[in-house]
Amino acid sequence: MNYMKYISVLSLLLLFTVNASAQSENWSFALSMGGAWPVNAFKNNNPDNVKAGHAEKGFNMTLESNYALQDNLSLTGMLNFGNNPVNRDGVGTRLENMFKQNYDITAAERDYLKLNSNSWLWGSILVGPRYSINFNTFSWDFQALGGVNVNLVPNQQLTYDNPNNNWFYINHATNRNNLAFAWKAGTALRFAVSPRTNLQVGLSYFQSSAKISREEKEVDKGTGTNLTRAILSEESNHYTLSTLNATIGFVYYLDI
Repeated sequence: MNYMKYISVLSLLLLFTVNASAQSENWSFALSMGGAWPVNAFKNNNPDNVKAGHAEKGFNMTLESNYALQDNLSLTGMLNFGNNPVNRDGVGTRLENMFKQNYDITAAERDYLKLNSNSWLWGSILVGPRYSINFNTFSWDFQALGGVNVNLVPNQQLTYDNPNNNWFYINHATNRNNLAFAWKAGTALRFAVSPRTNLQVGLSYFQSSAKISREEKEVDKGTGTNLTRAILSEESNHYTLSTLNATIGFVYYLDI
């Protein structure tokens, strides 16, 4: 199943449904961007902890659509995107420790080890209520959202390719994405800068989960279709993705 196509269809369906069922004067849209700081096990960099996410500070972007039900209560639909780089030292040490359980190489042969480590990347569709406390010059918002999240898991891959051997070693993820539940809770301040535009400054917490299945194997060098020489190990680990996000953006009201 193509998860990115799935989440794109849900996004279009969400936007079409809410636009077709409401009056324009009740609508506002927001775009916000900022930093995403990993917390708890997601930021843990211990190579001996199989739950460690090895995540570093990343990026968060949200697209919001808000429909006012009352003066203080709105329904929010959000497209939430996150990206967190991976600490190469932590991941590299963990994968090299796995390699050393099967091989004993010299310092010179260690040069044939190559590490590839992509970032954590995800996109989610979230829906939930927003409660606002309105003052003369600004509004204070509180929201809690839940929905579905597509995780593009990092391909944390280690290879060992010694030209003196007729095989090479690879330790890599065997899955590329996951579909999981996600939730986000946060608060924001909105300041009016024009009759239809607000400046929005927000702080939020996001959480979801991911699964990475991994295998170690030896592969024969050649051009055949099935060159696997030996499966050395297989494992599946579950991770909790959790970030604190600080964002700034603008809110636009369709009508006043």
